[in-house]
Amino acid sequence: MPARRLFLTLLLLMTALPAAAQVVVRGTVADADTGAPLAAATVHVEGTYRGTITNADGVFELQVPDGPSVLVVRYIGYATARIAVEGAERLAVRLEPVAYTLGEVVVTGEDPAVRIMREVIERKQRWRAALTSYRAEAYNRFTLRNDTGIVSITESLTDAFWDRDEGMREVVKARRETANFYVDEALPAAFFVTNLYDDDIEISGHRLIGVTHPDALRHYDFRLVGTRRLDDRTVYDITVTPRNRRKSAFEGQVAVLDSAFALLGVELRPGPSFRFPAPIERFDVTYRQQFSNSGGDFWLPVDFRAEIVAEVKMGPLLAFPAFHVDQVSRFTDYVVNVALPDSLFASDDLVRVDSVALAGENLLEADGAAVPLSAPERVAYAGIDSTMGLETAFAPTGMLARFVRTGSGEGSASASVGGGSGLLSVLDVQPVLWYNRADALHAGLRLGMDAGRYVRLRGGGGFSTGPDGADRWSYRAGVRAETRGAPEVYADASYEARTALRYGTDLYNRLVNSVGVLLGGADYFDYYRAEGIHAEAGVRLDVLDATLAAGLRRERHRPLGRTTSYDLLGQGEPLRPNPRIGPADLHAVSVRLAAGDDFDPFGFFGRRRLVAEVEHSPGGGFGSDFEYTRFSVLADVRVPTFYRRRLIPNALDLRIAAGASSGTLPAQRVGTVDGTLGVYAPFGALKTLGGRPYEGDRWLGVFWEHHFRTVPFERIGLEAAVERDLSLIVFGGHGRTWLDDAESAPAFYAPRVPGAFHHEVGIGLSGLLGFLRVDAAFRLDAPGVGIGVAAARIF
Repeated sequence: MPARRLFLTLLLLMTALPAAAQVVVRGTVADADTGAPLAAATVHVEGTYRGTITNADGVFELQVPDGPSVLVVRYIGYATARIAVEGAERLAVRLEPVAYTLGEVVVTGEDPAVRIMREVIERKQRWRAALTSYRAEAYNRFTLRNDTGIVSITESLTDAFWDRDEGMREVVKARRETANFYVDEALPAAFFVTNLYDDDIEISGHRLIGVTHPDALRHYDFRLVGTRRLDDRTVYDITVTPRNRRKSAFEGQVAVLDSAFALLGVELRPGPSFRFPAPIERFDVTYRQQFSNSGGDFWLPVDFRAEIVAEVKMGPLLAFPAFHVDQVSRFTDYVVNVALPDSLFASDDLVRVDSVALAGENLLEADGAAVPLSAPERVAYAGIDSTMGLETAFAPTGMLARFVRTGSGEGSASASVGGGSGLLSVLDVQPVLWYNRADALHAGLRLGMDAGRYVRLRGGGGFSTGPDGADRWSYRAGVRAETRGAPEVYADASYEARTALRYGTDLYNRLVNSVGVLLGGADYFDYYRAEGIHAEAGVRLDVLDATLAAGLRRERHRPLGRTTSYDLLGQGEPLRPNPRIGPADLHAVSVRLAAGDDFDPFGFFGRRRLVAEVEHSPGGGFGSDFEYTRFSVLADVRVPTFYRRRLIPNALDLRIAAGASSGTLPAQRVGTVDGTLGVYAPFGALKTLGGRPYEGDRWLGVFWEHHFRTVPFERIGLEAAVERDLSLIVFGGHGRTWLDDAESAPAFYAPRVPGAFHHEVGIGLSGLLGFLRVDAAFRLDAPGVGIGVAAARIF
């Protein structure tokens, strides 16, 4: 059994709830007077946290113990029903409505809602302080619709574990989706649920003040608009509006139970400050949620229902159908303040997969496991097949509609943050998100669309919270034209104003760096402001499987200072100052040859690749403040070694990163030899070099690793390691930079330049949990040991 399956099996055994015989009670809940179904009515087993909600048709299914029990059916504004059941039954529950009233209110300077909410906030602080952990079963369903009907559905069922200090972890044990929608990754359930009882609530990059935040009374106007009865108790209906329309806050209504002074339910929408840039013309979000203590001390979410509507329009040129997402989530079987296994929080993996459960009978097919599907959803599951792609459901209209290719292929769907396809993939909308000491938080969008067979348009923008003035904004606009057939020729031009990296690397990106900074690590990069034009033209050379390109860069550079040293843990040291770059003009031409395999950012695959570039800035005659010539080469080579008859033989991987320059190389064009990014140490980095890379006007890095795969374990008879696909890697790294010109090392900044070659060797174990490797590296030229993790070298 692979290690991942063994781990998850043990985890489930350690955390499983006591087993008991279960039967399923089915039923409907409706208004006793009108017969209208009551959606989201709560149904739970009395004295327990086991429960569910009704669907849009008032239908529910609930697994209950095989034996006598009492179901409690509740809906605000109706008399609660308590129904004794014994074994599997089918119920038709009719709830009696009670009057909605607003008694006489005496205003004495503040609305009664303020007093009520003050008590809600104070009591929440007390019971939240006593809540240290819980585990529960979480269910989530997304239904994607256009203006005419359902397009796709996806569901997930997980075991959720929450610890006050460590946060949430989930183990996915079932998933189900329509045939045209598949995301090749674990889909959580609890992570998709927003707890509207929280102090601060994150929504799409916005941090909103919760309605029970300790300072909520300063940020919200609360107003009592009515009362209802829940059995013999009063429920207060209170409207919520932001005091300041520019504050990230909610508006809507909450229901508060009288003597408990606890939220029973909320219906909230982000307030006026919740805005997205063009071409997202509309982005409406409505959240509904209910809470229950089931007779205990803690008010925990029972459900979560969201309605999201997004529209993308570019006037009469282009418009897409409204994009609707309906979300239904449910929590059940809470067990609070219990010890959770340390193994859950031993790694940074927030979501794991129970491979054994997924390989068996789908748990979502069992009665009572999910909130029942509505009639239209049942029809969609039966009728949607793999040929009914999103590109058809969201076909655009407008003058440019016939030029737009919607989606990346039939039946495709994807989502990512900071560089992948966005949810609005019909327009290639890509969210961009990062955090560093110069920008602080940066959020934005990248947009792309095909305007005909040969032309692609792109643009985008973003906002950074750290800098002042115009430096807060980044934007870009560009166009690319290319021919079809052989030879392939392209031309690309763009105008950008952005935060630029003083030195680049293909090992780390801004998002990965952000994680380290937010967790208290050093910021790997340096930054400056760049604004100008980039242009490039190239040709594809089929014989060499290569691209030959010539480029032009005309940019104005300005310095950016350090604006933050914040980290989430509050444990990091103040981040180093950002070096001053410019103001100066950099104008340069370049020639680049790129050949071989596509770039693999995680190192799952060995590759053969060559990128060689010459860049020249001729100085004042070309309008540039710099005069230099820069040469660089990056080569990756894979050589099969032993057991070459195998599908995946032993192999030696070699990487060389080298460069040189003449003239005075500016600080923003230096070369580097990479080190590690925190504990993340991929192939191509010196694994005993942390913090920031070596840099200079000349540089050389040589990296090698031999992948013995499972052969060493086979030879010594360690079959358990072979069955788990564990493999052995021996590696080494050697690097140095030089900086001869004093002008390349400004007095305000001391670059990291070694006085001699850095040498290291190490050993790694790959295939842990199926996708990780752990390395131990030992420096040879000086004392030093590095322990790092990276993606497993799978191929």
